Amino acid sequence: MFESEEESAHSLIHRSGYAPAQLPSTRETPTGRMAMGLSVVLHPLLLPTYLFALLFWLSPSMMGVANDEIRNKILILLVVCTFLIPMLSTYMLYRLGSIKSMHMEDRQDRVFPFVSTTLFYGLTSYLFIKQLSALYLITVILSGITFCLLVVTVISFFWKISAHSVGIAGIVGFLVGLYYHFAAIEFFYPLILVILLAGFLMSARLYLNAHTPAQVLVGALVGFGIGLGTILIFG
Repeated sequence: MFESEEESAHSLIHRSGYAPAQLPSTRETPTGRMAMGLSVVLHPLLLPTYLFALLFWLSPSMMGVANDEIRNKILILLVVCTFLIPMLSTYMLYRLGSIKSMHMEDRQDRVFPFVSTTLFYGLTSYLFIKQLSALYLITVILSGITFCLLVVTVISFFWKISAHSVGIAGIVGFLVGLYYHFAAIEFFYPLILVILLAGFLMSARLYLNAHTPAQVLVGALVGFGIGLGTILIFG
């Protein structure tokens, strides 16, 4: 039976016109390219920017940034501290040869970038706590994101958890918490959209074989739990 199956497999490869080494990888297929594109657009370092931009747009008063000038300055500060600096730091590690790829597919490649990013997020959270404490809800959410990243960093010393799943599920958790805690009905439709995006993103990570189902599931549980818990406890 096994011999016939092996012959069928070789026959299929022969008819396809590909030698085994020439078979297209998952990422080179149209679906794979879409999955890669979604993974880049919804990169974990970009997700805090998306979250705060959404919150500032939906409910600036609740976030304490009703003034347009203040809102724009705070958003720029968040983009610089939570995306640009960590991304440049990761790129420098790549150029120095400390990590093999910007995709950080190996667990070992994730440790240094995750540690440095956690430090940047921690310093930014400390800045908000000490200097911008009037922006209480922003500070709470940013601190929750930092704690989430800390958990991911610790886990990454031993296991490869899906940072994409943690990030997108964390947004879902924050939005669910805000929706119920503040009766913010304006969050309902954006929440549905983010849940759909979370499903697509997690499916993309699985399709690309970037993670196992367990890594994606645990990431989603960690992100959602910390996001929701942060709002319900400190919001």
